[in-house]
Amino acid sequence: MPVQKDSVMENKRNIRTRVPAVEHAARILRYFTTHDAGSANLTEICQALGLYKSRGHAILKTMAEYGLIERDEATKRYSLGPALVPLSRKFLKHLDIREKALPFLETLAHETGGTALLGITSEEHLIVIAKRDGDTRLGITIEIGHRFHVTAGAHGKAIVSFLSDEMYKKIMKGKSLYFYGNAENYDQERLLKEMEACRKNGYALDIGDLQSGIHAAAAPVFAGKGNTTGAMIVIGTFPKKKAPAIGKKVREAAGKLSTAMGASMPDIFNPNTFAKDQNSTTIKNNSNSGPKS
Repeated sequence: MPVQKDSVMENKRNIRTRVPAVEHAARILRYFTTHDAGSANLTEICQALGLYKSRGHAILKTMAEYGLIERDEATKRYSLGPALVPLSRKFLKHLDIREKALPFLETLAHETGGTALLGITSEEHLIVIAKRDGDTRLGITIEIGHRFHVTAGAHGKAIVSFLSDEMYKKIMKGKSLYFYGNAENYDQERLLKEMEACRKNGYALDIGDLQSGIHAAAAPVFAGKGNTTGAMIVIGTFPKKKAPAIGKKVREAAGKLSTAMGASMPDIFNPNTFAKDQNSTTIKNNSNSGPKS
C-alpha cells in the first residue's frame, strides 16, 4: 500500500518537534522499567539505547540532579531515583479516583441517559479520565484524555465556585474565560449569580451555551483536604426542565466520590467557606477565540 503524503508530512513534523535530550531521558526511564537487574552501568545503558557515552553521561548526570536517576558511587551503576515516587503516587491517585468513580458514572449514565464524565484539573484544563455512555444514539463523542478549558461551561462554574481565594483570583484574571462558550460571551453579572447558586446547591448547569441543544450538569470533586481536584459531569440532550434534577444527581454522586477520597463534605458546603469578594471578579475579557482544548 502506498504511503499517504499526509502521513509522511505528519511524521516529519513529529520528528522536527522532538527535543532529543528529553527523548533520550524518556528512553532511559523506559529502559529501567524493562531491565530485570534494576540497575545498569553507563556502557550497558548507552549500548542498549544507541547513545554515545559522553551524551549518555551528560543526560544521566542531569537526571540524577533532579532525582529521576540515582547513581551508586561505589559500583558506578545507575537506577531509578527517589523523585519518581511522588510522581507515581500522583498517577496512582488518579487511577484510584478513576476506579472509585466508575460505579457512580455508570449509575448517572443509566439514570439520565446522558454521557457521564469525570475530569481532573491540570493547570488551565480539565482532563477527562473516566466516562460512561448512556443513550449511545445521542452522538455525543468525548474520548478519555479529552481536554476542556477549566472555565468552560457547567464544570467551569462548578470548579471555580469552590476554589481557594488565591486560585480563584488567578483563574478570573485569565485573558479568556469560557463559561458561556466563546470568550466574547462572558457575562460577569450572570456568572456571579450562577456561582452563588452553585455554592448553595452544589452543582452548576449549562443550558446550550457551549453548544445549542446540548445541556450539561456538573458538580465539583474534592480531595482529602477539601481542595477542588476536578468535576463530575453529565452531558446530554435532556430537557431544560429536567436539568436541576440531574444536577442534584450529579452533586450526590460527586459528593460520595469526594467522601471516598477523604473530603469532609459538610465543611466544604458551608456557604461561608467559599464566599467570594465580587470586587475581585471585575474582568475585562476582549478575546474572541473559542475554548481551547
